[in-house]
Amino acid sequence: MAESKDQEKSLKMKTLTDLSGKEKYSYALLSFVCVVVLTLILYLVPDYYFLEKITKETVTQVLGVYQFPVEDGGFYYELDTDKSLFVIIYNVFVSLDGHGGDTPVIRSINPSAYRQFAVVRACTGMQAGALLMALIIVTPATSKKKIKATIYSLIALIVGNFLRIALVIGMTIQIQANYGASHTAAWFWAHDVLGKPIGFFGTIFFAMIIEKQGVPILNTVSLWIDSFLDLLKNITDKIKQLVK
Repeated sequence: MAESKDQEKSLKMKTLTDLSGKEKYSYALLSFVCVVVLTLILYLVPDYYFLEKITKETVTQVLGVYQFPVEDGGFYYELDTDKSLFVIIYNVFVSLDGHGGDTPVIRSINPSAYRQFAVVRACTGMQAGALLMALIIVTPATSKKKIKATIYSLIALIVGNFLRIALVIGMTIQIQANYGASHTAAWFWAHDVLGKPIGFFGTIFFAMIIEKQGVPILNTVSLWIDSFLDLLKNITDKIKQLVK
């Protein structure tokens, strides 16, 4: 029975881009909704505090190897003391993580660039990780291939994220100390201008790792794009008919 299901998934995987008509649009819509829901669940529900701490410790060691003046900054208390309704609701959700809003911190002790870097959930790389795992789950493939793809991609993502965070923090310190930039400007150039493109191309690299394991997530994404373009074309054609 299990072998039969694996063969069925394998066949579906090969013909995913050949779907047409109602079957194509139904699969595209269902898989897209599932990926969105699963991504939110995988990113927001688990407590990645352990990964935040590992990221802080590893990045601090990496920066130390390259003689950046940084140290373990302890923890930053994330909860806001304001009594407004929005902040109270926010604090309730933050408190559900089980560690009372404490966020690991890396501290720069460079006299010209003294500042603290809070390692929050977004710094763990699990935004991309949750999306990739969701795509792996919905894309037709054998269970063995999905497990291998998940393990390999997460290992590559976590290691790559350590290096990305170290690079961003190191560049922020360098820009602030050597060029006299403000905290905000140095962080903008290091995190937004440099860091985000690295994250984008990194995600493509992780997707290639998944594809290499026999889970064609790019076929799923291609199906979404193709279905969306078909929808736009149909809407455009109907508008033209109404204008006539």
